[in-house]
Amino acid sequence: AEAAERESQVRFRAVVETIPDLVWLKNPDGVYLACNRRFERFFGAAEAMIVGRTDDDFVPRELADSFRDHDRKAMAAARPTVNEEWVTFASDGHRELLETIKTPMYDPQGRLVGVLGVSRDITGRKETEEALRNSEDQFRELFNNMTSGVAIYEARDEGADFIFKNINEAGLRLGGLKRNE
Repeated sequence: AEAAERESQVRFRAVVETIPDLVWLKNPDGVYLACNRRFERFFGAAEAMIVGRTDDDFVPRELADSFRDHDRKAMAAARPTVNEEWVTFASDGHRELLETIKTPMYDPQGRLVGVLGVSRDITGRKETEEALRNSEDQFRELFNNMTSGVAIYEARDEGADFIFKNINEAGLRLGGLKRNE
């Protein structure tokens, strides 16, 4: 039974270490109980140096207070909560925008063990979303201010009919049309 338990723990640890996200567990008072290697890089310290300590030992006070506030919100809600936060990795100084999910954890008797945190780097996704928004804004500006009439339409009935999806002001004037409000 002990060998099976050790094997189970080894498998569990392998799963946690394989996850590309930051993973950690804190007790209800905000003291770290465990973390994975990706999280170690964030704090720039080995798990053995992190366990037993709090955010105040690793990050500026304002960020530590924010982390703690989100811990409390998850525990008070008794369900996962999600937030975004910019962080700087102590290991190499790079910055990431993280989407963090904090979930209260309970033991088999239903007692609160602490908060499990998982953070994913969403920097690239946010940059792509912003670039898409900018591109859409530029297209809309160009489309609306063209002196040539432009219409976007959808064919219906195998091309026998169509509906306008969008038309610019010049297109309305040229076609003698009015915009439906």
